[in-house]
Amino acid sequence: MKVASEKELISKLYDMNQKAMECISLLQNAFIFNSSKSLDECEAKINAILQAEKALTGEFLEDAKVDPDSRGYVSVPGYIERMGDFIEDIAGCIRIKIREGILFSDKAISETTFLLERLQNVLRNTSDIILSRNVVLREYVKESTAEISRSANDFATMHEDRLIEGLCMPMASPLYLHMLDAIKGIAWHGQKIAEKLTTA
Repeated sequence: MKVASEKELISKLYDMNQKAMECISLLQNAFIFNSSKSLDECEAKINAILQAEKALTGEFLEDAKVDPDSRGYVSVPGYIERMGDFIEDIAGCIRIKIREGILFSDKAISETTFLLERLQNVLRNTSDIILSRNVVLREYVKESTAEISRSANDFATMHEDRLIEGLCMPMASPLYLHMLDAIKGIAWHGQKIAEKLTTA
């Protein structure tokens, strides 16, 4: 009974992380095609994540009292919830972009798409770590997160140069920079999950 219960909790946690990963794909679709429908789908998934977090954290706390191996999982629902907050931030920026018809430069679009694809990769591996607690995958997540952070910082600098040169709309600037910060935040929380679940 105990093992089945723990498996069920891990399965719920995996599902939470999968929802976050699916949201990144929906955000990418919304950003490229100005799709409010994709944002609505993402919002429904985020609501499910936020509703699941407290109950799942409590269940892992109870489980950890009798099984020390479960301790690593206790903080993971909270990290996924924080990812959800950052995903909501990105969705909010994209909603403003769509509603106000704000145009992003081709460069900003390709840079954002690049980062969202890398982020999906991080979350895909985070899902695998939830199931396997694989140390090799943890190192991959750490390297990928560092790459995302480096690239986002470089893109922000290049964006400022484009802004000065008049190659992008000033209205797009705060939205773009806010999205870059949120992407870095999601990746950071993915890395924290990877570290929590693979540290002896």
